[in-house]
Amino acid sequence: ILERFGMSDCKPVSTPMEAGMVLSKAMSPQTPQEAEYMKSVPYMSVVGAILFLAQGT
Repeated sequence: ILERFGMSDCKPVSTPMEAGMVLSKAMSPQTPQEAEYMKSVPYMSVVGAILFLAQGT
């Protein structure tokens, strides 16, 4: 899965983000260029692959 989504060099961590972190609108893309880039990120495929892995283990 990591190779498929170009993340094979990522370092392992116990949680994907800091516990208790509150997401906000300010973390969203702020410019048209950032928004356009985000369209190319395959979130639905990544989440689906992770769910499949979690259910199968």
